Amino acid sequence: MMTEDVIRPLAISLELILLTAFLYSFLVAIRLILFDLGLDPKYKKFLRISLLIIGGMVLSFLIAHLFTFYPRLHHVL
Repeated sequence: MMTEDVIRPLAISLELILLTAFLYSFLVAIRLILFDLGLDPKYKKFLRISLLIIGGMVLSFLIAHLFTFYPRLHHVL
Protein backbone atom coordinates (compact mmCIF):
# COMPACT_ATOMS: atom_id res chain seq x y z
CA MET A 1 0.00 0.00 0.00
CA MET A 2 2.88 2.36 0.71
CA THR A 3 4.29 1.99 -2.80
CA GLU A 4 0.99 3.11 -4.32
CA ASP A 5 1.06 6.24 -2.17
CA VAL A 6 4.51 7.09 -3.50
CA ILE A 7 4.52 5.81 -7.09
CA ARG A 8 1.25 7.33 -8.35
CA PRO A 9 2.02 10.97 -7.41
CA LEU A 10 5.59 10.58 -8.65
CA ALA A 11 4.40 9.20 -11.99
CA ILE A 12 1.82 11.96 -12.34
CA SER A 13 4.45 14.60 -11.53
CA LEU A 14 6.90 13.24 -14.09
CA GLU A 15 4.19 13.06 -16.72
CA LEU A 16 3.15 16.65 -15.99
CA ILE A 17 6.74 17.83 -16.35
CA LEU A 18 6.99 16.17 -19.75
CA LEU A 19 3.61 17.50 -20.88
CA THR A 20 4.48 21.01 -19.70
CA ALA A 21 7.75 20.94 -21.64
CA PHE A 22 5.94 19.73 -24.75
CA LEU A 23 3.20 22.35 -24.39
CA TYR A 24 5.74 25.14 -23.87
CA SER A 25 7.68 24.09 -26.96
CA PHE A 26 4.49 23.90 -28.99
CA LEU A 27 3.31 27.38 -27.95
CA VAL A 28 6.73 28.94 -28.60
CA ALA A 29 6.70 27.35 -32.06
CA ILE A 30 3.27 28.86 -32.75
CA ARG A 31 4.54 32.28 -31.67
CA LEU A 32 7.60 31.99 -33.90
CA ILE A 33 5.52 30.86 -36.86
CA LEU A 34 3.13 33.79 -36.49
CA PHE A 35 5.95 36.33 -36.35
CA ASP A 36 7.74 34.67 -39.29
CA LEU A 37 4.54 34.92 -41.34
CA GLY A 38 4.55 38.68 -40.85
CA LEU A 39 2.58 39.41 -37.69
CA ASP A 40 3.22 42.98 -36.60
CA PRO A 41 5.47 43.23 -33.50
CA LYS A 42 2.92 45.54 -31.84
CA TYR A 43 0.82 42.40 -31.15
CA LYS A 44 3.64 40.75 -29.19
CA LYS A 45 2.11 41.43 -25.74
CA PHE A 46 -1.40 40.36 -26.85
CA LEU A 47 -0.04 37.16 -28.38
CA ARG A 48 1.98 36.35 -25.24
CA ILE A 49 -1.07 36.81 -23.00
CA SER A 50 -3.28 34.80 -25.37
CA LEU A 51 -0.83 31.90 -25.55
CA LEU A 52 -0.39 32.02 -21.77
CA ILE A 53 -4.15 31.73 -21.26
CA ILE A 54 -4.42 28.89 -23.79
CA GLY A 55 -1.47 27.09 -22.21
CA GLY A 56 -2.98 27.49 -18.74
CA MET A 57 -6.31 26.08 -19.86
CA VAL A 58 -4.68 23.10 -21.58
CA LEU A 59 -2.41 22.45 -18.60
CA SER A 60 -5.32 22.60 -16.13
CA PHE A 61 -7.23 20.10 -18.29
CA LEU A 62 -4.21 17.78 -18.35
CA ILE A 63 -3.79 18.01 -14.58
CA ALA A 64 -7.47 17.23 -13.99
CA HIS A 65 -7.35 14.38 -16.48
CA LEU A 66 -4.25 12.81 -14.96
CA PHE A 67 -5.55 12.98 -11.39
CA THR A 68 -8.93 11.58 -12.42
CA PHE A 69 -7.97 8.81 -14.82
CA TYR A 70 -4.42 7.79 -13.91
CA PRO A 71 -4.56 4.11 -12.97
CA ARG A 72 -4.34 3.12 -9.34
CA LEU A 73 -2.39 0.09 -8.20
CA HIS A 74 -4.58 -2.49 -6.48
CA HIS A 75 -2.98 -5.42 -4.72
CA VAL A 76 -4.93 -8.62 -4.37
CA LEU A 77 -4.31 -10.37 -1.07
